[in-house]
Amino acid sequence: MYLSRCCRFAILGMWIVALPSVSRAQTNEKTKLVEATLRQLEKDIAAVRGLEFKTPVNAKVITRPKDGAKGVQGYYSIQEKTLYLYDDIKSNYERGTLIHEMVHALQDQHFGLANLHQEAFGSDAELAMAALIEGDATFTMIEMLKKDQPKITAMLETSLEKSKNLRNAFLYGVGARYVKNIHEKGGWASVNARYRFPPRTTASILNPALSSINLGPGKSVGAFGIIEKFAEHALAKPLAIQAIQGLLGDRIVEDGAVMSWQLAFDTNEHATRFWTAWVPYRTTKKNPTPLPYLPSPHSTYFVWRDTDGVVYGLVLTGSRVAVVEAPNEQAFRAALERLEAPALSIYSAKEHRNLTFGELTDRLLEADLICVGESHDNELCHRVQLQIIKAIYASDRRLGVGMEMFQRPYQEPLDKFIRGDISEEEMLKATEYKTRWGFHWSLYQPIADFCKKNAVPIAALNTPRELTSKISKGGFKGLTDDDKKALGPVDFHVKAHRDHWYETLAKMHGNFKVSDDQKERSYQVMTVWDEYMGASAAAFQSTRHLRRMVVLAGSGHIDLGFGIPQRAIQRTGGKTATVHVAPGGDAAKLFTSPPADFVIIVR
Repeated sequence: MYLSRCCRFAILGMWIVALPSVSRAQTNEKTKLVEATLRQLEKDIAAVRGLEFKTPVNAKVITRPKDGAKGVQGYYSIQEKTLYLYDDIKSNYERGTLIHEMVHALQDQHFGLANLHQEAFGSDAELAMAALIEGDATFTMIEMLKKDQPKITAMLETSLEKSKNLRNAFLYGVGARYVKNIHEKGGWASVNARYRFPPRTTASILNPALSSINLGPGKSVGAFGIIEKFAEHALAKPLAIQAIQGLLGDRIVEDGAVMSWQLAFDTNEHATRFWTAWVPYRTTKKNPTPLPYLPSPHSTYFVWRDTDGVVYGLVLTGSRVAVVEAPNEQAFRAALERLEAPALSIYSAKEHRNLTFGELTDRLLEADLICVGESHDNELCHRVQLQIIKAIYASDRRLGVGMEMFQRPYQEPLDKFIRGDISEEEMLKATEYKTRWGFHWSLYQPIADFCKKNAVPIAALNTPRELTSKISKGGFKGLTDDDKKALGPVDFHVKAHRDHWYETLAKMHGNFKVSDDQKERSYQVMTVWDEYMGASAAAFQSTRHLRRMVVLAGSGHIDLGFGIPQRAIQRTGGKTATVHVAPGGDAAKLFTSPPADFVIIVR
């Protein structure tokens, strides 16, 4: 447990003790003894955790306040940089408490807990961050004590279904299991990296193997929040715990009296389990009346009306669930329609005005290369991309789609997939999609399906990971002649590109200091990505005799035009158009300084 401002969490319920307080003299004497123990523990922790303490840990033994929580054995104060240990703790529990809190001191020294800690768990992401911090301290403690106390490893088998204190079980037990999983795959270096690129959902803590999906702006209940929601319902709780093992993401959108809760799961089985948990949870609250609802060939509906007139229901579509509550049936139907067609606000930087989607399509048809940016994990970005592809294809069948998500050496499996020679599963395996890209395939599947059904060729744009890894480690100069030949010409001297990215990429390392050499290597990797993908798009468009290409890539490769767009058009001599998709974006800011020719805010 660490302490910041007014936020405390109890540490490990198994350590709860309640002993009579001791005298001030005894407390001072115990502080001296603890300080002697700290010096040895610093060496032991550093050896196990793979991090050296930058400064000695300061500790004090204090008397537990009369109204103090009995389950808390000690805490580390971020503000005071001091470890506090209560004077009534049993000696055989003292070592574990000290180790746990000293790891928090170690985290603070290396990663800056004040920048990571939240005053309260106001979001799913904040709770996930807390699970990393507490899980790291708990797993380190287990590693140090398991030889003498082998039963302590049972904490790694913590069951949320059986736990009486869900939050502690999640933070300490499940958190430790999460850290153990990371450690087994990449050692302590991988655990350290999570402080720079922290988990953003509790779903990723519960199931690290799953990629999360951002469903768009709105509140997120999160995997752990769902378990807490159903915790008091004997039937719903175990089903909810099973369901969230496949949760990819969720969001709640509120519009006046209407509430829409959208959830994405990895399989229909997990979605159905959530469905099965929600029905008894919600329908037992009041005495609802089932309402008939028009059947859909793709969805299943359960709809009720409460005694107060509120209409609520579930829509199950494949691996997706929508929970909607509205004041009447008309509002309920309107909410379902909004879920199917998110609202778009489109702005033209050149014309300084808003456009309809039809007008946007007309403008895009004036270009040869249409580059549509994305936030990779945001589903709304990909829904807009597909909408644009469909609109362009309706006017021009000589269209190709370029995707950053596939690396150029894997073009052949994509061609076979489009021709129908291999299945989607075979294509994903042959392109090594999961390991080379990794964002959940359901984000891109509708785009791939449309392309296959309409014989729209897909270009694998990206640089082979092996080459960018070499540049990241040794710079462009460290490449062999064969490597440089495979990359082709790369222009590292586009001033606007360098001015924008050189320091920006360094800031992405968080609070870590970045040397000039590291900055240069990071910039070279970014430039190689842009140059290579621009070259890939240009070559594909030329060799496949396509009138137009729609390029899908991260917004960082497209915004301001000096990445993929400029480097592709230099090779083709054509005209480009750039689109920035901003789910829930700030219209005043984006429309005042648009990062692309067209900005689309989607909600």
